[in-house]
Amino acid sequence: MPICGTGSQKKNPWPDRMTEAGPITSILDLVDTRLADGPVDARALFDALGRAALVPALILPAMLIVSPLSAVPLFSSICGLAIIIIAVQGAWGRAQPWLPGFVLNRLLPTQGTQRAVAAMRRLTGWLDRISRRRLSFLVGRPFDRLLYLICALAAACIPFLELVPMSSTTIGTGVLLIAVGILTRDGLIVLGGLAGLLIAFSLPVYFISTIV
Repeated sequence: MPICGTGSQKKNPWPDRMTEAGPITSILDLVDTRLADGPVDARALFDALGRAALVPALILPAMLIVSPLSAVPLFSSICGLAIIIIAVQGAWGRAQPWLPGFVLNRLLPTQGTQRAVAAMRRLTGWLDRISRRRLSFLVGRPFDRLLYLICALAAACIPFLELVPMSSTTIGTGVLLIAVGILTRDGLIVLGGLAGLLIAFSLPVYFISTIV
């Protein structure tokens, strides 16, 4: 069964691209490749990740939330919904994600997405350089299932926190780090992601306290 319920039977480019660049930067390379052919929808991006690519599929919407595209109204909420659906499937034990059609059919702005990819390259390059196997027990069972659930619960809060400055971006960063840690078997990066989520949920308290 192809990824995300699409009908593509193309060869999975993901393992090959992981040998050309770091695993996180490879996701941006795939996005760039798709955008070179013109406007694309989310289906084309997720399908490009190939089979059994649940964790890269989780990384992609988290990246988009962290990128400048998060300034587009409701964009963070849609990416948050994608994170919830993918993360719940990860907690359930699926290796191949499924997403509903209304998420997959959303057309991404070509120029805006290209600018977002360019802005993200420094971050992904840094993550590729620092990630390695550390505290791997934190990303093994049963902890990985718990991490997926944490990502889903955090993403579920995005629509309610969109009015709080930096909250959506901070949640996206936390989910991104957790997913990168799972992908690279780096428990230390996972701990950084959990810390990021704690910061995200402390932001509303901080802003309320400053107003009151």
